[in-house]
Order: sequence, then C-alpha cells, then structure tokens
Amino acid sequence: MPDIAYLDIIGGVSGDMLISAILDAGLDKTELESELAKIVPGQFHLKATNTTRGSISATHVDVVLGDDADQRMGWQEFEDCIEASNLPDTDRAKIRSVFECLRAAEAQAHGTPEGKSHLHELGTLDTLIDIAGAVIGMRILGIDTLHASSLPASTGMSSSSHGKNASIAPATMAIIQNASIPLRISGHNQPVGEAITPTGAAIIATLAKFSPSNMSIETIGYGAGTRNTDTPPNVIGLWLGQSISESSLDETAEHIGVSVQSDVFLIETNIDDMTGEEIGYAMQVLFDTGALDVWTTPIQMKKSRPGTTLSVIAAQNNLGPIATVLFTHTSTLGVRTRQLERLVADRQSVQVETEYGPVRVKLRKIGNQVTQIAPEYDDCAKIATELGVPISQVMQSAKSAASNYLE
Repeated sequence: MPDIAYLDIIGGVSGDMLISAILDAGLDKTELESELAKIVPGQFHLKATNTTRGSISATHVDVVLGDDADQRMGWQEFEDCIEASNLPDTDRAKIRSVFECLRAAEAQAHGTPEGKSHLHELGTLDTLIDIAGAVIGMRILGIDTLHASSLPASTGMSSSSHGKNASIAPATMAIIQNASIPLRISGHNQPVGEAITPTGAAIIATLAKFSPSNMSIETIGYGAGTRNTDTPPNVIGLWLGQSISESSLDETAEHIGVSVQSDVFLIETNIDDMTGEEIGYAMQVLFDTGALDVWTTPIQMKKSRPGTTLSVIAAQNNLGPIATVLFTHTSTLGVRTRQLERLVADRQSVQVETEYGPVRVKLRKIGNQVTQIAPEYDDCAKIATELGVPISQVMQSAKSAASNYLE
C-alpha cells in the first residue's frame, strides 16, 4: 500500500483537479462520495469522465448538486459543516486548516479582517467538496506524506466577479507568499490565464511539502482541469508509491532530538588571485548578508598554484543576495551550488547577569534538555575591553551565571 505521494503540477492546480487525480489514481468514487456525505449538506454526486489534455489521458470530475443543496455558503457555514461532520478528527483538523489558510489569504488580498471578506466564487458548496475531497482522498489512499513540485506561474489575465485581474489572483498570490511555495516563473509554454485557483493553492500549501524525497512509484493518476489546453496540458499528476530511506534522516533527527533542515544550499568558489584581507572582507559581507556559515579551505589549483575555496551555507530564499556578494566582492567567474540536508539543534538566546554586567548566552537544546552554553563573543569582548579584564574570565562568569539552565 502506498504511503507517499507526489503532485506533478504540470498545467496548474485547482480543487476539482486534485479530486480528479485522486480518482484517476484508483480511489473508488463511491467510497469517496460516501465519506464526503458525512460533511456535505444536501444531495450531490461526482461525475467522473475520461478525457485527454494534450496527449495525456486523465480523469475530469464535475460536482453535480441536488435540488435540496444550498449552493451559497459563507465562512460560518463552512465551519458549521466541519463541526457537525462525523469524519475522523484528523480529517476535520486538516479541512479546517485549509479553510483557515484560505480565509487569511482572502482577508489579506482584500484588506478586511479575517472572516469578514465577502465570498464570491469561493462561497459555494463546490469549495467544501473540493477541500474535503482532497483531504479524505489522501487519507483513504493511505498517504502519510504528500510532496509537490513548484507551481507554474501563468501569464495574461483572469476574470472574476471583481473584474479583470492578474493571472494569479490576489488571494492565490497571498497563499503562495505566506507559505513560501516555489514558482516556476520562466520557460516555454507557461499557462495562460488563471492556472492556480485559491482553493487549489490553499490545499497544496496546507497538505504538501516542497522538500526533496525519494520514492518508488506504484501508480500514477492525472486530473484534468476544465479548460482544454495543451501548452502545457491542463493536468496535474499524482504519483503514489513507497518512500525510500527518506524517513531515515527524520528518524535519526527524532532519535537525537534535533530537526532536519533541507532548504539550505552550499555555494562554493575557488580563488587564487585575492589577498587574505580581501577574502576576509568578503566573508564579513557574506555574514552581514545572512549567510548561515562561511569558511575557507586551502587548495592547490592547476599548475600547482595555491588557492582558496570560499564556502558558504545559505538558506534557499537567500541564494540570490549571497551569489550577488560573491560576484561583487570576489574575483570569481562562477560559483557552484548544491542543496544540503542538515541536522540542526534547537537554540535559544538568553541574557544573564554576571559580575561584569549583562551578557547574552546561547543555549543548545537537544530535545527538551539544554546541553551546551555558549556566551556571545561580542558581548564578552566589549566588556573585557571596557574593564581591562581577560575575556576568558568574562566568558567563564557568563557560563557560571547560566549554569542553572543545564539542570
């Protein structure tokens, strides 16, 4: 049975495309409808048809509502349905989280308090079915972890009850920004018009990860959007399978009591024509720009010339500024980048009172236990200079003052 899934977001993402992909991957439609009936008021059924987008065979789902279904809904009606349902608590929590993501984005986009924004296209029973269907479908399929590709940034404009708008609606863009969802912003065959709906973005932001993983693929399903485009095909792929060793690092981290950080990169360049002072200045600028770590390694380059490797660890969202510093403040003609995974201990900064004055101290925590105390060098150096005492005495005083954290 699969335990991991990957969303190959080819032409865009919407709630109905996700449900379509889930059904195309093998979920029984009757079982999904039966579970949805636990939260959806009124009669409905899912109409699934086989279709193609480009050369890709896919499933497209339409929601057909009964005459007794109240199609218009507001934030409170959505919450009432969640609260009254007899779905598993985990389903209800995830569904509520998706709606909270959507509600915050709508408020941000329209400048209104959360829960006060007027729902237009989103205020329908379809929205509840899309969100609940995605959550329920993943649970029935047995998916513990959902990963997703970057989203395609579309071009042109979109239309809604608010009038003409950018191809990525303001609420959708708010979700992308708040969740730091990666976007494919260039290349051939970008979608035209609205390719990412607010509902689709909220589901992805809440349920999916964008970190690397390894899996063996067992089943692939494709969900088609309503528009029949092939540049790119308006489909989303859902790959189901077994995770491979991806959990080993997580298990190691959990066993030790630390966390896994996978959104960091190693950036390196080899230099043979800068002085030590010039490299040192570049290192300081890199730290000032937000580098997580910077160091140098002596190397021997071609023709036996001595040189230096300048290495930087930086967060993914800081790659641009870091690369700019390297090209501006070093003589490099190119840099190498590689994504890393790190085991990172939790850390906390506190201020303690010493006989020399206040000093900030870093506490390293493994699990819930403080295992190391490290006085801030800058604080200790400043005090040592002002009072004319050895810095080692200031550091030892700070450690003694913070020793109660080790108990």
